[in-house]
Amino acid sequence: MKTLATLMILAGLTSSAEACSRYHDDWGGSDKAAHFGVSAALGVGASRLSADPWTAFGLALIPGVAKEVYDSQQDCNRFSWKDLAWDAVGAYVGVRAGNWVLGPTGASYRLSF
Repeated sequence: MKTLATLMILAGLTSSAEACSRYHDDWGGSDKAAHFGVSAALGVGASRLSADPWTAFGLALIPGVAKEVYDSQQDCNRFSWKDLAWDAVGAYVGVRAGNWVLGPTGASYRLSF
C-alpha cells in the first residue's frame, strides 16, 4: 500500500513537471511591446495626476509590478525582470511625454526630470 501511494505521488509530480514547457523570456519577446505601450500610456495618465515626475513614474509602474507578482503565482509562469524593465522604460517615456506635451495646464511642451 505504501508503494502504491508513493508511486501515485511520484506520478503526480512528474506529470505536473512535464505539463510546463521550458520558460523563455527574451528581451525582444512578443509581449515586450505591450509592456512598453501600456506603461507609456499609464505614464501619460500618471503625469496628469502628479506634478512630481518621480511620483508619476511610480504610479505608472504599479500595474506592471502587480502583473509580475500575479504572474509569479501562476502555474508555468514566473516573475519577469525583463518585462518589468520594459514597463519601467515605457513609464519613463510616458511621464516625460505627458509632462512635455501636456504640462500642468494643457499643451505646454515643457521639459521635466
